[in-house]
Amino acid sequence: MAGLLDYEEGYPQQPQSDAVGYDPNFVPDSVRTFVVHLYRHIREKNVYEIHQMYETSFQTLSERMFKDTPWPSVDAVAQYVDNDHVFCLLYREMWFRHLYARLSPTLKQRIDSWDNYCSLFQVVLHGVVNMQLPNQWLWDMVDEFVYQFQSFCQYRAKMKNKTEQEIGLLKQYDQSFCQYRAKMKNKTEQEIGLLKQYDQVWVLHCA
Repeated sequence: MAGLLDYEEGYPQQPQSDAVGYDPNFVPDSVRTFVVHLYRHIREKNVYEIHQMYETSFQTLSERMFKDTPWPSVDAVAQYVDNDHVFCLLYREMWFRHLYARLSPTLKQRIDSWDNYCSLFQVVLHGVVNMQLPNQWLWDMVDEFVYQFQSFCQYRAKMKNKTEQEIGLLKQYDQSFCQYRAKMKNKTEQEIGLLKQYDQVWVLHCA
């Protein structure tokens, strides 16, 4: 059983360099260890360890190594988790949430994050998946999903300083944002209802 100290070994004393020197393809040993263990715990449905890694280890790594930069890209870590599609969606969910919390996402990143939530919810609601995640992570997903939509609406409303390219992207994706929001409304309410029925974990089992 891996503990928090396993992920702290090899931490640099200072945070990584700023975004100018950020390499999305560089995966520090401690991050690789974190990803490998998180993947294993998710496959084994070890909810306690998943919660520890999500709530504590991820935050500690973020503070010490990625205070002013994004985490390594999903493409860089995929090789360590057998290119598992569902895990990569979960990793990207954390990746974008960290980006929103510490940096300013570009329009392209806002769109990519939204698309990732769409893909993640589609897998949960319609895919063949049987996994257990901590209640806290699931609540955070729903909360962040709503927050990012609200943030996009505010971003979209400020057209004055947008470039022509940004305006073109906004027009392209604006309708899809609204359509997906309407499509997911009832399903999201159903999933929130399920969350309330469990104290520790929400079992995601879609046949």
